[in-house]
Amino acid sequence: MQGRPLLAVTLPGDGPVVLVTAAIHGIEYVGTQVALEILRAGPLPGATRVVCPVLNPDGYARTWEQVGEGGVAAMRKNARGVDLNRNFPLPWSATPSRLGVAGSDDPAAATYRGPAPLSEPEASGLAALVQARRPHASANLHSFLGTLFAARVWHPGDWMGYQRLSKAFRAGQGTWPGYRRLGTPLFDVFTGELEDWQHHVQQCWAVCVECLSLGESWRQRALPAPFWRFNPAEPGPLATRDAAGVRSLLSAALTLPRPPARPEAAATRPSWR
Repeated sequence: MQGRPLLAVTLPGDGPVVLVTAAIHGIEYVGTQVALEILRAGPLPGATRVVCPVLNPDGYARTWEQVGEGGVAAMRKNARGVDLNRNFPLPWSATPSRLGVAGSDDPAAATYRGPAPLSEPEASGLAALVQARRPHASANLHSFLGTLFAARVWHPGDWMGYQRLSKAFRAGQGTWPGYRRLGTPLFDVFTGELEDWQHHVQQCWAVCVECLSLGESWRQRALPAPFWRFNPAEPGPLATRDAAGVRSLLSAALTLPRPPARPEAAATRPSWR
C-alpha cells in the first residue's frame, strides 16, 4: 500500500452485522457511489451496517490520477499489481482453475492473484474485519455486468437461499427489470474471490453485485476513456436504484439462518497449490 487508509464505517443497529464493500477494483467507482448511498439511507431494521466504501484506495487514486485513461488492468489492481479479488484463500484446499479470469500466476495479468493468499494488506485487513465482526451477510459492489454473482455453492439449501436473495434484490430495484443471478453448480469454479471465502469459511451469505448493466455501459460508448465502460456518467439514479436492491437483499438474508458449516470446509488451507 501507499499509505492510504482502509476505511470502515459502522452504523449501529439492533441486530447482526451486514457488510457492504466496494471498489476492490480501483476503476469501479460506481460501487463506491452505491455504498455511500447505503450510508446515507435510513436504518436497516434488525441489522448493524458496516460499510467499506473503497477497498483498493491505491487503485482508486491511480484511476483518478490517470483521468480514467490507460490500461484497465493497472487501474483494477493494487499498488503491488495484485487483483485483490483473487487474493483470498480457496475453500477446501481447492486448486486454482486454469481459466484466466479465475486468477493468474502471471504478474502481468489483470487477474494476478499475488504470491500467496491474503498476501496483500488490503485483503488481509478486510479478512481481519470479517473474522472480528462475523457478518451474517455481505454485498460486494463491482461493475459493469448488471449481474449478481453469489458464492459458488451446490448444496440445495445454499443454492435456494441465494435464489431468494437474488429475487429480493430485483424487487428492491423497483420498476427496473433487475439484475439476474449468474451461476451454475456444475461449471462454476473457485477463483480466490471474496464471496467464496466468506460463504464457505465464515458462514456468511455473500453476493457480488455488478452494478451498471451491459446495456447502460454500451450506451456510453461515445465517451472515450475506459473509465466509462465501468461507471455511469450520471451516477445518482443508479446509486439510488442499486442501493435499494442491496438493502432488500440484506434484509432478506436476515430472515435466513447463517449458512451451515459444511464438513468439507474444515480442511481449508491458505495455499494456491
